[in-house]
Amino acid sequence: MNRYYCPHCKAKLNPGTKVIFVIGHGGRRGLLLLSPDLGDYAVVLAESIPIDEGRLYHFQCPVCHLDLTSSNNENLVEIVCREPEGTEALVAFSRVAGEHATFVRGPSGVRSFGEHAARYDPVNFFGEGKNGKLDTT
Repeated sequence: MNRYYCPHCKAKLNPGTKVIFVIGHGGRRGLLLLSPDLGDYAVVLAESIPIDEGRLYHFQCPVCHLDLTSSNNENLVEIVCREPEGTEALVAFSRVAGEHATFVRGPSGVRSFGEHAARYDPVNFFGEGKNGKLDTT
């Protein structure tokens, strides 16, 4: 199973079977639990915050409470992943409710998951080209 970490404080975000985040919108906050399996968009949500399709939610680390919004694309969250074989990758996923788009940048290039991932093409938020090589243009 992949292990996920906060890019700021390095806290493990999936100490059990789900990846845990604090999400918020309009002054309301709650816990959101996601599957650790890439491409699985099942959600467990605290009742304290309603989720509206298409709305952008703020994601925070549950330990250090720092913002997890990607510096490369404001519609994405970025966290660190350690894969079972020991490689480390950067995972970015949509913070728009109902949008299924996940991207993983590791040693072998960029992989995408989800039926909405194409919405981000040809946006190059990792600084790499479609072939996984560094884009120097």
